[in-house]
Amino acid sequence: MTIRTDGGDLELVPVTIDQIKAVATYWPMEVISSPDIPAEYGLVFQRGEKEVHGIKMQTVDMEAPDARTFHFVNRALIASALPEYLEKQHRGVMVPCAYLKPKPSGLVESGFAFFVGPDAASTSSSRENMYDDQLGEGATTMVFDMAFAIGHASKKHELPLMNVIGMDLRPRLAMGALAMHFLIEGPRVIVVKHPFREDDPVWKYVVRAGFSTLPYAPMITAALPAVLPPDVQHT
Repeated sequence: MTIRTDGGDLELVPVTIDQIKAVATYWPMEVISSPDIPAEYGLVFQRGEKEVHGIKMQTVDMEAPDARTFHFVNRALIASALPEYLEKQHRGVMVPCAYLKPKPSGLVESGFAFFVGPDAASTSSSRENMYDDQLGEGATTMVFDMAFAIGHASKKHELPLMNVIGMDLRPRLAMGALAMHFLIEGPRVIVVKHPFREDDPVWKYVVRAGFSTLPYAPMITAALPAVLPPDVQHT
């Protein structure tokens, strides 16, 4: 599949089973396929009552139209930040998402959510480890490297970044609605967006970030019962 943007073309090629197995090696829960999944794969975020936790990077609450605007900008910032994050040479899995969460006040919370499956041997010069106990050794550095890459991308590409008012550990369902376009496994960015739209403006920022070919594996965020049904296949 070739996506044409005003910045150039982006070719998406099918992911290989070995690449999916590499993701499954690090992801905190399962990577599955099932006849009930409306995509090729499910990235499991919940098993029974247990949820994958991530780090929420929250910006100020705003009116719904403004929140939707910044939700797109946040997705563009993630795409623009990918090269700098890759330069850090982390192993393991990083899933950077933009999220929206309506509040009882009528305002909407908009921000970033980072989910990781770290590798303790990832290259790092940081001594930060505030999230490692909950998310695994090396997780804190992965999260901060992505957060800093987003900040640098905002300046480099002149994309606005709202003031960040906190970074907190939260279960996935406390994040609201996630926009999950990319999964990073080691040195590899995999496009996982489902449903897929060729006219999504985010692809322009992927091309501007220097990517011309990426693997594609349509994934949804999946929840499983505590006991798996027989038609669910682990990867």
